[in-house]
Amino acid sequence: MEERQKYFEEALSDFVHDAASGGAIRHLVDLGYSVDQMMRALSYPTPRERVRKTAYRYMLESGLLVKELPDMGTDGGRARLIRIDVSKQERLNDCLYRKISENGAENVYISCPFGMHGTASEQDAPLPYLNSRELEYIRGIPWENMLMYHRATDRMQEIGRKLLLHRQPECRYYFLKTGEILEGMA
Repeated sequence: MEERQKYFEEALSDFVHDAASGGAIRHLVDLGYSVDQMMRALSYPTPRERVRKTAYRYMLESGLLVKELPDMGTDGGRARLIRIDVSKQERLNDCLYRKISENGAENVYISCPFGMHGTASEQDAPLPYLNSRELEYIRGIPWENMLMYHRATDRMQEIGRKLLLHRQPECRYYFLKTGEILEGMA
């Protein structure tokens, strides 16, 4: 009986949370808000960890964040690797703009090594080239201990470009329609 009561209480709690905050959190994720920005925007008091888990679950369900890349448009072949000299920032920006336009941002992912090697996203990772707004976004996501991929939203394009410019290991852009992978080189 006690187990049934606990299940009922959890279900009721989830329902109340979804009715009060869940829809708003999903909408704010779609707008590119960080967890901290969501906390400030919500009109119903919701614990930070609950906001974080709801946002993360929605990111996974919507394909904004994936653990494995969707199939690339290579017709069974191998993806073509594009290596670009990141010391020429203007060339990198032009290339990214052209490739994102060609593929559509919904078909571009950026590899994110933030949770790898057992480092938690809340931990102060040495990313001095990201501004506080960008760090707030990255640290609000509970990255798993694996390489994950974030769709190239405006915010992630901004972050991804900096990761490439500063030669962040394992950061690449994946262009699904054209079957290309862009990585930076010195």
